[in-house]
Amino acid sequence: MDLEAVVEKKVVKKVSFLRTWGPAILAVVCALAINAAMLGPSGSKIPELTKEQLFTRKLETERTEAVLKMDADFEADRVRGKSFGPRNLSQEQGGVMEYTRRRHRVLKDYVHEDVSDQFSTFGKVSVSLIYFAFWVFLMFPNWFLPIGRPGIALGGGIAMVVWRYVLLVSGHGPVFYAEEVIILEPLFLLFGLMLTTIYLEKMERGGLFDKLRDSLDDPVNWKRCAKIMTMSTFGSAAVMNDSIVLIFSGVVVDLCVRHKVANSLPYLLSLATTANTGSALTLTGNPQNILIVSLAYDDIGWLEFAGNMVLPVIAASLINALMLFAYYASELFPGSSGFIENCGILFTGNRTPEMLAQEHAYYARQAAQKEGQDEVVNSSGWSLWSIIQIIIIVTFLVFFACGFDVSVVSISAGCILMCIAAYKREKFDPRPENTDYDAEGNPLPPKKTYDLDGNEIQPEEEELVTESETTLTEVDYGLLMLFIGQFILIGSFNDTGVPQEFFRLTMGSCAGQMTAVPCLYWFVLIITILSNIASNVPVVQMLAATFPYATPYDWLQVSFSATVAGNLTMLGSAANMIVAFQAAKVGDRTFTSERHAPFGIPSTIVSLYAGTFLLSTFHYIPECSEKLGRCPGGENYVEGKVWDPSVGNEE
Repeated sequence: MDLEAVVEKKVVKKVSFLRTWGPAILAVVCALAINAAMLGPSGSKIPELTKEQLFTRKLETERTEAVLKMDADFEADRVRGKSFGPRNLSQEQGGVMEYTRRRHRVLKDYVHEDVSDQFSTFGKVSVSLIYFAFWVFLMFPNWFLPIGRPGIALGGGIAMVVWRYVLLVSGHGPVFYAEEVIILEPLFLLFGLMLTTIYLEKMERGGLFDKLRDSLDDPVNWKRCAKIMTMSTFGSAAVMNDSIVLIFSGVVVDLCVRHKVANSLPYLLSLATTANTGSALTLTGNPQNILIVSLAYDDIGWLEFAGNMVLPVIAASLINALMLFAYYASELFPGSSGFIENCGILFTGNRTPEMLAQEHAYYARQAAQKEGQDEVVNSSGWSLWSIIQIIIIVTFLVFFACGFDVSVVSISAGCILMCIAAYKREKFDPRPENTDYDAEGNPLPPKKTYDLDGNEIQPEEEELVTESETTLTEVDYGLLMLFIGQFILIGSFNDTGVPQEFFRLTMGSCAGQMTAVPCLYWFVLIITILSNIASNVPVVQMLAATFPYATPYDWLQVSFSATVAGNLTMLGSAANMIVAFQAAKVGDRTFTSERHAPFGIPSTIVSLYAGTFLLSTFHYIPECSEKLGRCPGGENYVEGKVWDPSVGNEE
């Protein structure tokens, strides 16, 4: 009898609405109550801008007007393209003002070009309705025709392109350049990571990929879940959250199948949520952080960023883990009587009879596998091919840490692994056997063929199957189609100016002091909502254009909220979509929007507010712009130097 199957088999009870959605509703109500108490129900407690804040805004306006009057080297700008080059220019190169001019050109022409005034009201409303309709389709694909998310996203993108053309010819909207809103870097990165992952998995049985899977295995459910969260948190901070979930989604599903887990959702959630939270620690943890460091007005160092983020990320990770253990206690602590016993299991190592049965079954299965294993196969050793894989992966991480383009590095790693796999298959792997056998198992002689003259036709030498016919066909091109369709939908929606107007209306008087208490907690909530509606990368682009002189501290708050926001809903981050897509590819469809949101909403809100409080209280990154001269020692920093708006000059 399979003891693990007996342990996992339980009477399925219908979970009440309050049990499912109660924590989410409570978290939303508490968040709104906190902001209402701090800002006032109608915003009456929002403080007026201080004289120092008004002076800073005056400096920002003056600098923008000055750079617009500067002479430009159009040929050099054309060569630079969408990059504005180094931040620290010498006086001969133009200094801070030339850097500001180059950056302003990029923010205006690439990050956000405002064409909302060219839409009619009908155009804005119709584009918004199309976007939200397909947003619902993507959130709940099982409610409609069985098309799948890639087909829905691609269909939505095509529908948006057609509709924008209709608006153009009817005079209700501007021209839509769909190719310009497709961000190629994430697509190249995903392709490279998928290529690398496939060859790590398929190159050798018992190789590196199998060893990674074994390192996460554990007979106890909560320990296995904790290992997944630890790996995902540190891995996302070191590399990137999308790459971690792409590599380990199949591993997690395989572990669930191996242990005959009845509900794999806690394990998939642990992978996705901790990948998002852990990626907030470093500048290279996710695409929006990489974009922030490239668009910020002031320099933000890697260590400086991580040093300020370490407390918020630790707090958010612990909160997410504890809430996951509490929400899915019945799956992770089988046989436990409740919260008190769960704490004893976590902190004292106690085990229930069901857990002991799982351990016995696990070790019995391992012993049986070792007895039946071929002696030639040494699962504990490292073969030549595994060592080569490790060298390539370590080299990939080194190039990544040194700041090389992650897309180029990942595609290069995948191509190198492809060449090595093809060489191994041609020179070392046994050739496939095509011998036919009779009913008694005896080999049959090869069939002879003859031409019309009765001459025997000699068989041609059999050609090896190519990589294009085998491994390359396993790349998830549907996932690339999913993101292309989303880019088109989001890009067209952002053209209408609706997200920007939503930000201005909801922020109100807090727009000029968005990271100052009490506006801070309302600001991070709005960023979280926008990141789930219009995606976090476009939100960062919008803020860079709207607030071009935001301080490093402002950007840290944006980074943390836009990253943790990925756990709110399924569409909150690309990592969630990758987990769902990869799990569905191997037959596991438990990771859906309806099952993600009841846990994602309360976990995100609590983690967001706890981390925001810690970041606002304990940070050493400047709350001023050094390049604007507003920090101590800067040209525009003189104690007591402010601006009186009633007079219009400096005091």
